[in-house]
Amino acid sequence: MTLIWIAVFWQLFSIGAVGLIFEVSSLFSNSISVVGLPIVPIAAIFFFHDKMSGVKGISMVLAIWGFVSYVYQFYVDDKNSRVVKKAVDETSR
Repeated sequence: MTLIWIAVFWQLFSIGAVGLIFEVSSLFSNSISVVGLPIVPIAAIFFFHDKMSGVKGISMVLAIWGFVSYVYQFYVDDKNSRVVKKAVDETSR
C-alpha cells in the first residue's frame, strides 16, 4: 500500500513541478521543492505513526537549514543588486 501511494504522489509531484516550471519559473519550482523536504518526515510521523529517530531529526534540521540558507542568499543578492543599481543611477545623472 505504501508503494502505491508513493507512486501516486510522485506522479502528482512531477506534474506539479513541471507545471510550476512552465507557468512561473524553474527557480520557484526548486524553492517549492526545497520547502517540501522537511514536511515529508513530519507527515510520515503523523500519518504512518513512524518513530522519530535521530537520523530523521538530523535530516529535517539539514533540510530546514538548506532552505534558510537559500532564502538568505537570495536576500543578500537582491540587496547587493539594488545597491549597484542605485550607484549606476547616481553616476548616470
